[in-house]
Amino acid sequence: MFGEKKQKKKYTGVRDEIREQQKKTKDMTPKERLAYFWFYYKVPFIAGIAAVIFLSIMIHDMITAKDYNFYALMLNSQHLNDTAISESFSEYADLDNEKYECYIDTMTTLSLKDYTQYDMATYQKIIAQAATNDFDALVLDSAVFYKLSISGFMVDLRTVLSEEELAAYEGNIYYIDQAAIDRADEADSDDPEATAFYSKMENATNAVIKADAKEEPVPVGIYIEDSPFIEKTDSYHGLIPVFGIASTSQRMDKAASYLSYLYDESIPFETMVLQ
Repeated sequence: MFGEKKQKKKYTGVRDEIREQQKKTKDMTPKERLAYFWFYYKVPFIAGIAAVIFLSIMIHDMITAKDYNFYALMLNSQHLNDTAISESFSEYADLDNEKYECYIDTMTTLSLKDYTQYDMATYQKIIAQAATNDFDALVLDSAVFYKLSISGFMVDLRTVLSEEELAAYEGNIYYIDQAAIDRADEADSDDPEATAFYSKMENATNAVIKADAKEEPVPVGIYIEDSPFIEKTDSYHGLIPVFGIASTSQRMDKAASYLSYLYDESIPFETMVLQ
């Protein structure tokens, strides 16, 4: 009962305040009313307009957003023009960009040397995207490529490329030793042999890892240092870029086409560098 009286009193107070405001503006001219409104209500008014604009933009983006027909990550290559490369590959692979979008991300950066909070967040984002079928192809520096490849994020290239196609990259093929990885995964976390394995592999990422050094070699990447793309764009200074195909990709044929694209001498890659 007391609560009802208190609530009723509250509503009465609001009505009285509204009436008081109406009395104040009753005899004002339109110009004076506008000035009065602006003086007392400009902050919530502006905030309301901003909220409407933000909501409209968000709804527009949701409605007009396209599904991807190809998605590649070229890590640590931010001086490249992502739009130019995306458009060039779309034309090369004859992709339908009326209904879909080709996106080649050249803006994402990651350093495992300093490994700041930003790098940590970026690495977790890459893992999440790789696990949720976002990526088709990836060009990573060898240290990052190693970490993802031993975690199963890179497909065995023998399942995508023919023997002849894979043989064309002989000498530049990146292998992992699946038998060694399996043993390390099955060992205890503090097992010296497992620790030594991961340490050895970590330090080997800046050199071509040969198949004959492996018990069970699996080709998961291609070193592309000598590709026309790298030579013409002069990208990946101080890093060793490795191409791989995401094991979760639903468009592996297009990812294979992207590898061919990077090696196509006729493509004017030098025009795809930000000025």
